[in-house]
Amino acid sequence: MELSEAKGLTVGQTWQSEIESNGKKYLRILVKTHFIKEGEDVGQVAVRYLEDIYQPGDCVIVSEKMVANTTGLAIDQSQIHPGWWAKRLYKFVKRTKHGRGIGTPEKMQVAIELAGLWRILLATFVSAITKLFGVKGWFYRVAGDKVRSIDGQSGGPNGPYWTKVILPLPEPNKTASEIAAACGYPVVIADIN
Repeated sequence: MELSEAKGLTVGQTWQSEIESNGKKYLRILVKTHFIKEGEDVGQVAVRYLEDIYQPGDCVIVSEKMVANTTGLAIDQSQIHPGWWAKRLYKFVKRTKHGRGIGTPEKMQVAIELAGLWRILLATFVSAITKLFGVKGWFYRVAGDKVRSIDGQSGGPNGPYWTKVILPLPEPNKTASEIAAACGYPVVIADIN
């Protein structure tokens, strides 16, 4: 089964494949869970779905987007009110194969709130200049990691995150440690969906 076929899994089903990294082979097991909502305990969800398949030495990798959603960091776009600058600047964000970036008025407004207007304006200016020389990526370098980590408004119009702007986790390592303590498995939080 190809990874694209894993999308057809039902809740509780798993999909396995072997990958190689740095000359070492790893077995990865994708586990289809229910849609995990705000307030759910990720540690308990991990136990529920993994207790029968977890082996010592395994590492549990959970979606950053899902963890942010459980902790109240998924903000419905109706709660975000883009200002004058956000309504103009978002138009200059180029879509890539990875998605829209901050190319929506709501995400640009959140970027302005996280980094400050002057930093976003500086990032826009630096990006415009460097693009003239074929150099990309400077907007996010100047705007900072918080802006780079804004997620959401993805997955298509029927997806659960289409109308949500996902704020970055303030302390992802601490959050991963808390989840690991709750479930008893080593946990990594990754931007995987």
